[in-house]
Amino acid sequence: MLATLRSARNLLTFTNARGVQTSAVRASDHLFVHRDSEQDNPNIPFEFDEVNKKRIDALLAIYPEGHKRGAMIPLLDLAQRQHGWLPISAMHKVAEILEVPRMRVYEVATFYTMFNRKPMGKYHIQVCTCTPCWLRDSDSVLNAVSKAANCEVGGTSPDSIFTISEVECLGACANAPMLQVNDDYYEDLTAETAESIINALKKGERPPPGPQNSPRFAAEPAGGLTSLTSPPPGPGEGVRSDL
Repeated sequence: MLATLRSARNLLTFTNARGVQTSAVRASDHLFVHRDSEQDNPNIPFEFDEVNKKRIDALLAIYPEGHKRGAMIPLLDLAQRQHGWLPISAMHKVAEILEVPRMRVYEVATFYTMFNRKPMGKYHIQVCTCTPCWLRDSDSVLNAVSKAANCEVGGTSPDSIFTISEVECLGACANAPMLQVNDDYYEDLTAETAESIINALKKGERPPPGPQNSPRFAAEPAGGLTSLTSPPPGPGEGVRSDL
């Protein structure tokens, strides 16, 4: 009986482990695994332009000798902004500049989802579907964006203008629902305002970022201030007179 139980437990453990591993690889293969392709292989040269070379010099000057590798994330970000995404040749260049093994750069580039390991559209649309945004109907926002951009979630549009990602928390829960376009944040969205943002981008326009369907400024209460509505009291107010 004991041998039978052990065999059953081992089989269950193997099955579960295999299932988790398979699903993880399928879901995140493009993040964790590199496979040479025509557009991403070590034989394609990458070089920082002159403007970014000056930025690199300024960044490296911040770090003391022996700690230059602390500039790895800023350098990877520069490479991605220059190229539009992060090919393996760019990672090799960063490793060369910082004088670290290439594996150290791979570890960072595959850990942070801010680094895009595949070609991206001109506009990277990141739609938050975390709990606060979901409660405020982020599903309709995501569907409107996908339809207006003619792009599936997780993919790039046929014209390479849009890439759509579903993400967790963009840090403005009080202004839910929201989305990010490259470095701009758009909040207080509805399906209609989300669609108008995409249509404006199609025309080459840059819609003003910030709250889109509310008169409030930044993260103020949508219905107006409910506290801090008067000047703060002066020094000593409310303090006992004998103190």
